[in-house]
Amino acid sequence: MAPSIPSQDGVVQDVPIRDPSQQSVDRVTDKLETPSLDNRSYRVVRLANQLECLLVHDPETDKASAALDVNVGNFSDEDDMPGLAHAVEHVLFMGTKKYPVENAYNQYLSAHSGYSNAYTGATSTNHFFEVGAKPSEGEEASEFPLYGALDRFAQFFIEPLFLSSTLDRELQAVDSENKENLQSDRRRLRQLEKSLSNPKHPYCHFSTGNFEVLKTEPESRGINVRAKFMEFHEKHYSANRMKLCVLGREPLDVLERWVAELFSAVPNKNLSQNRWEDETPYAADQLKWQIFAKPVMDVRQLILLFPSLDEEELYESQPSLYISHLIGHEGPGSIFYYIKSKGWASSLNACMLPVCPGTAGIFRCEIELTKVGLKNYEEIVKAFFQYTSLL
Repeated sequence: MAPSIPSQDGVVQDVPIRDPSQQSVDRVTDKLETPSLDNRSYRVVRLANQLECLLVHDPETDKASAALDVNVGNFSDEDDMPGLAHAVEHVLFMGTKKYPVENAYNQYLSAHSGYSNAYTGATSTNHFFEVGAKPSEGEEASEFPLYGALDRFAQFFIEPLFLSSTLDRELQAVDSENKENLQSDRRRLRQLEKSLSNPKHPYCHFSTGNFEVLKTEPESRGINVRAKFMEFHEKHYSANRMKLCVLGREPLDVLERWVAELFSAVPNKNLSQNRWEDETPYAADQLKWQIFAKPVMDVRQLILLFPSLDEEELYESQPSLYISHLIGHEGPGSIFYYIKSKGWASSLNACMLPVCPGTAGIFRCEIELTKVGLKNYEEIVKAFFQYTSLL
């Protein structure tokens, strides 16, 4: 018998369950530390295919949502096809064996006041959506938008089609992203830094990609681009590398059944966590460099970069936060207080950027300069090292 849940207006609704859980589910915990004012309830479960999921029951939410993160990003790109992970993220949503119409997913979300998006990082790719928590006007009370969205969403990680008809259009979208990035000084400088880093470490990759490196050049070498995307998905997308989060009005037991039913078919290839331990982003050959760049906008900036510790095992103490606080302090006696009093700078920010598991991080200090400060940048660098020497 299908369980029922009360809606906000008190009407009892039947919850759709297609195959009530012949799937094995391991409840990791029902007790998480939460703020005292948080009235939501939580549960962490692990499916038989080792996919872990955080379930969130919020009885008052207007929007239901889900996000799935997979441990593969642009650091896993092939050297001769930069932007591969990003391109796969784009093409993945264009049709599946169960829902072959290329835009069925987004049409369903739009019909239920929702939307979707995704992003590709260095070591992970994240896909997410939100949808109305209640049925749209005119729909049966038993039709749950979250269930339908999860059903379509799960298929991208089970049987995506990588439709040939959508390939060029999505690669043009990737190309448009890159062209937009070319107008961002922050992105231009970051890519310049990466391109001058250790070529043996994937930090140096051109992570966004464009039409030329993802389509034109590979095809000129006789590479079937669609087959390459499918190969990347087959190689890297595994249930044991995935973390899922689902939030809805439905009780935790219902959310658990839905997740077990819809995501248990995601293949588990028993892949190990991606780690990069053999090289560092900045080897000896890439240190002690001074780089000058002409910005697109009217920007004057001094950036100082240093190899730092890998803080993966130091998550409880995070020593870089202590150092970044001291260097970023703005009171009397600080670097910023000194260079601002000289009329050389308008802001200073310092932080440690983790790169990837197994690799040293990068400590970064950004200083916004005045016109006078730009002329005196060497004095600012000198003050920086004098201050860090005191520390």
